[in-house]
Amino acid sequence: MLLLNDNNIIFLLKNEIVRCIMTRKNVFLSIFFLHQLKRLLTLLIFLSVIGAYATYAFEPAKLVMQEQERLTMHQRLMKLGELSDSLEYDRSIEMASTLITEAKQKNDNRYLFHGYNYLSLTYDLLSDTIPALDYAEKALHYAKLSKNDTLISWGLNNLAASLAYFPKRKNEVLKLYKESLVIQRRLNDGEFIDAALNIAELYRDDGNYTMMYPYLKEAQDSYDPESLYYDNPKAYLDILWGDYYKGLQFDNKALSYYKSAFELVEAGKMEYLALDFYDRYAKFLAENNKPEEAYAVHQRYFDYYSHKERTKATETVQLAQARLEAEELRRERNDAKFKQEILDQNLKRKKTQSVLLGSIIGLMVLFLAYLFYSEKLRLGLIKNLKVNNKHLKKAKERAEKSERAKTKFFSNLSHEMRTPLYGVTGIVSLLEKSEAFKDYKEEIGSLKFSADHLLEIINDLLDLSKLEDESFKLVKKPFNIKLLAEELVTSFEQHSLKNSNCKIICDVDASIPNYVVGDSRRISQILLNILGNAVKFTPKGVIALRLKDHLLPSGKHAIYFEVEDNGIGIPQEMHESIFDEFSQIDEKSTANKGTGLGLPIVRKLLLKMGSDIALKSEPGKGSTFSFIIEFKEATLLEVIGKRKKEESEDSEAFVADLSNQRVLIVDDNKINRMVTRRVLERQHAEVFEAQNGEEALALTQKNHYDLILMDINMPGMNGYETTREIRAFEKEVPIIALTAAEAEYIRKKAKEYGMNDVITKPYNLSQFSKVIVKELKINTLITGSPV
Repeated sequence: MLLLNDNNIIFLLKNEIVRCIMTRKNVFLSIFFLHQLKRLLTLLIFLSVIGAYATYAFEPAKLVMQEQERLTMHQRLMKLGELSDSLEYDRSIEMASTLITEAKQKNDNRYLFHGYNYLSLTYDLLSDTIPALDYAEKALHYAKLSKNDTLISWGLNNLAASLAYFPKRKNEVLKLYKESLVIQRRLNDGEFIDAALNIAELYRDDGNYTMMYPYLKEAQDSYDPESLYYDNPKAYLDILWGDYYKGLQFDNKALSYYKSAFELVEAGKMEYLALDFYDRYAKFLAENNKPEEAYAVHQRYFDYYSHKERTKATETVQLAQARLEAEELRRERNDAKFKQEILDQNLKRKKTQSVLLGSIIGLMVLFLAYLFYSEKLRLGLIKNLKVNNKHLKKAKERAEKSERAKTKFFSNLSHEMRTPLYGVTGIVSLLEKSEAFKDYKEEIGSLKFSADHLLEIINDLLDLSKLEDESFKLVKKPFNIKLLAEELVTSFEQHSLKNSNCKIICDVDASIPNYVVGDSRRISQILLNILGNAVKFTPKGVIALRLKDHLLPSGKHAIYFEVEDNGIGIPQEMHESIFDEFSQIDEKSTANKGTGLGLPIVRKLLLKMGSDIALKSEPGKGSTFSFIIEFKEATLLEVIGKRKKEESEDSEAFVADLSNQRVLIVDDNKINRMVTRRVLERQHAEVFEAQNGEEALALTQKNHYDLILMDINMPGMNGYETTREIRAFEKEVPIIALTAAEAEYIRKKAKEYGMNDVITKPYNLSQFSKVIVKELKINTLITGSPV
């Protein structure tokens, strides 16, 4: 009679649910309505099992214990799978507990993994996330002790699924799935690659359908319809394909996949998928004017939801959980006597509960006590989370402090290395143009090459530091992406491949627009690093740079970049480690040594652009690096504005005749002053020197100068302080910072102290002249000659 009333109540709700679906309202937005319904249904369920429970509260438990004593560990594992499939949570927990006990006695890590893994899955189905996560971590621990790659892959995958309930740990979830995927790819045992499916789901939740597609495709390719799966993934695949096409606004395709998934879920009675999928499927049907189908799907969702709540509410589940807690405590203390005492206490408590269950009043009291206990437990968990959050905040502050120290270290290191390098490159440039040293042209060229290579290493270190800084910004401007690709290939052909047996080809889709909006400097840096590696490890063969276009529904272009070579290839075990900082493919060989920073910089840049790099390679068969970046096509006005700016900059590209221009150089380094003096004297400037801030201040008070070149890091009064003092009485003279520090790092501060511009040492002579000409034009009328 009680179950009949339950159905009547559900029937009375039918009209309200249909009306909500037809008007595209979210049925579950009514929190109060659901809360009341849940309480009423739970009460009805408790009343319906009251009579049955009193008769078999103890006898089934005894039968289960007798059955378990007769089973081997392998038989228990098989039985455990059957209990989990049939959603018998209480017996599943009991069986897993017994399996863990026996596996610990025999020190069998494989069965310990299976026991804890099933516990995690069971509590996950009961939506009890804290113990589910705890058991998943234990399962992974024993999988690693077993040194079984298959178990480790499962453990990583299941731990990631447990962590997925905690939004702030999303990055950790993605990392675990990718670790599992690497192992599954390496095993290549014909099994379904569920890690790829899970990664695709993460990207779906972010709305990143570009990144979702390759992983979903990989999962689909690994599915074999002829194979027998413990849990057929076809339904899950169809759900995600439906989500993918729905995200791309291909509703007909999405509907086809959704319908197939619904049929598979119903056929397999997959409760967990029904609870995850049916609600949004019903809404999708309603949005596509299919109200009757939407209602039918929603009714099935409600059936599954009610069944799950009934299962959770049964007292046998609570009994199994209490026994498991006692078993865990006994195993930790290894005290057989304590175990017996706990079992006796449980029996007494269960007898008391059976008496209380004899009356409705007792049942209501127990139900209220359960609610009170749940609330107390929830408050305790919240308190623990707050404590953990405080610890995490402190750890975050320590990490940020360490990161700031690292950034400062790189900045100081850059300055200390660039200062002497400026002297070297400056003197080399002067010697290169001197007739007296023309017999030493080859030696001077070698010296210049070494200096440029050292500067490249310093710039790599700085790039790595800047990419780890949250203030890093991409500079998006219109640029010709086809021309960029062609110029990169031409550059390699004229320099790196000049005396090589290697060839580079460039293949760009005609459908790619000429001009797109993006950071061309960073795109060029990414391709230079990847092509440079390909040239380095392909002594003889062909390297291909390919660009392919895919037009998205949003109007953007998802451009697929691919660099393929037939060089020496990369071993499978190094596919991840080569993206670590300072990593080398062959540590023993010195023929192709580099800094080991190129590929880490590539990955960090792509992550900043919302993408990632993929690698396919085998030793002796070459390598293929690929990535996808979304671009907006540049408008005609944007392209015209860019060209006008470039023409304006080109018009300033001349070396000024600095005759009658008085320039003061302020620098504590004698060699740097000498190099700068020689450069300015070649442009006929009248040059004066000061070796510190105090001397510069005194000279400026007594004399007039048309331009001041100011070093920043000087002992005593530094460049900032000196500039501030000069600005107190001299507002007009241009002051340019001439420093070995990173320009972007100090530019803002230089402006605050009254400096006009910044030139980074070692500098390009043409750029050096441009900056000086620009500042003198602001304040003085001069003439110049073309470069």
